[in-house]
Amino acid sequence: MADFVDAIAAKAFRIVAGMQYNRTLAELTEEGKNPEKLIFYEVALGDGKPWEWLRDRIYPAFVRYLKDKDISPEDPERVVVSVFHKERCFLLTGRAFLDVFKEMEGLNDSAFHFRVLQWLAV
Repeated sequence: MADFVDAIAAKAFRIVAGMQYNRTLAELTEEGKNPEKLIFYEVALGDGKPWEWLRDRIYPAFVRYLKDKDISPEDPERVVVSVFHKERCFLLTGRAFLDVFKEMEGLNDSAFHFRVLQWLAV
């Protein structure tokens, strides 16, 4: 199994120093420069958090959050996931963040759909 932090890094559209995150967030959401009204979801991995923690706690919560915001939990447009790990912050689109899950678990779209339904049923 690939290292999930490497998978997150590979799918990130931008990697910033953690201390620069607030500045980056301000740039991305600046008045007039954010016509699509991006929604940010923040995840703090911390040191030593295993894949299972992300898989079993963060992803189900993320999918329920999307559903509560009336955003498709399988195709989250306008969503940016900020993943903090050590001194870095990885910025991923919502779709890319879900793609990490599918890649790590070896799921195709149909199997992922079933997983989403399970998470939403809780």
